[in-house]
Parts: sequence; C-alpha cells; structure tokens
Amino acid sequence: MAKAARYFGLVPAGGAGRRFGGSTPKQYALLGGKTVLERSVQALLADPRVDKVFVVVAQEDSMAQALFANNPKVKCLPVAGLERVNTVLNALNLLLENFMINETDWVLVHDAARPGLNAAALKALIDQASEHVAGGLLALPVADTLKKTTVAEEGEVIAQHTVPRDQLWAAQTPQMFRAQALGMAISECIYKGLQLTDDASAIETMGIGPLVVPGHIENMKITQADDLRVVARLLGLNQENAQ
Repeated sequence: MAKAARYFGLVPAGGAGRRFGGSTPKQYALLGGKTVLERSVQALLADPRVDKVFVVVAQEDSMAQALFANNPKVKCLPVAGLERVNTVLNALNLLLENFMINETDWVLVHDAARPGLNAAALKALIDQASEHVAGGLLALPVADTLKKTTVAEEGEVIAQHTVPRDQLWAAQTPQMFRAQALGMAISECIYKGLQLTDDASAIETMGIGPLVVPGHIENMKITQADDLRVVARLLGLNQENAQ
C-alpha cells in the first residue's frame, strides 16, 4: 500500500533585503501588526495538508525563532546560504539527511516576502501539482506589454521592440516539488554554474516542465518599501504605521 503524500513548507528567510532599504530586513517589517514573515508562514499553514513549515534563517538570526517559539508546526533552521538557492539546498540536505522529511515528500518553497498567498490558490496548487510528475508552481499570465530595451550613451532607456506575451507567465510561489528531485536539480545547476532565479528553473533543466497553476494578484512579492502599502491595501490591512 502506497504511503499517503506529505507536504512541507520551506521558507527561505536569510536575505538582507538590500532593495527594501532600512535596517530591518523586509521579512521582519510589520504588515498590519504582524511581520511579513509571520503572514507568509501562516498563509502556507492555511491548508491542513501542510504538516510543518521550515523557516530557513542565517545562523546569527534569532528573530524568527522568537516569532514562532510557541508554534509546533513551525521549525527554524539556521542554515541559510550566501544566495537563496544555497539556502534552499542547505535546508533540503539537512532535512533529508536527518530524516525529517522523506525523498518523495512534497516541498512547497515559498518566498518569505509573499504574505498575500491566497488559500484557494494554495489549495489548487496542492491539488493539481500532486498529480503532475514534475510538480508545479503558481504564476500569473503577463498582462502588460513587454519591451526589449537598450541603454543609450546618455543613459536613456530606449525601446527596441515589443516582446510577444501570449505564452509568458510571471512566476510566483509556492513552487512545489519532490524533496529529492529538487535537491538533485539544484545541486546539478550549482555544479554547472547555472544561474537560478527560482526553484522551477532547476527542475526545468532536467527536461521536465512543471505544471503552471494560476496564482492571484494578492500574492505579490514585497521588494521595495512602498510594496508594503500596496500589499496592505490588497489584503485590507491597516498600514498607517508601516516601517
């Protein structure tokens, strides 16, 4: 008898948030009275099928541990790497080597700065990607007209031509893959010196395309400080004292 599928969240939260500005990393900025990280983790736990969420932080970071000290479904792993991809791989290796997850368990990698994950979108991802050999990811069809540009000597950005958008999607998270498959794919890409912009990029190099599941506009990533107010409006949160 086959074992029932298990699902685990993995939230890389070791970034310094250089583009966000200020002394507080964006994952610890307040959004409607809670940190961005807390809301991102809570969003993953909205689906009862998610057994536990692993938050991956830098070794010297004690803030996450304090935030989730009383939540038995959240465990902090102080193994963040130099880049996000290294953080994900370090966490996968630790979890697999210590039998905290199994090779065939599903891992939902979710950005620490996406607090607006929609419960319906999460459910759809788990439902649909579980049936796909390569797993899947949330994404939105590109709505804006895209321009290929060049930079003139004066520093002006000049439009060269329009890029067709009919098959283009903007990737979101979570991105859901089997634990061992994702770890092996990332390891291979790092060995080959390939640049990875998300976890699906690693899976794609194996020649198996992940399933694309429609996401939601609320699930935008916080990058700049002003994004806090945008997300607060999308989620209907009070952000008068945004930091």
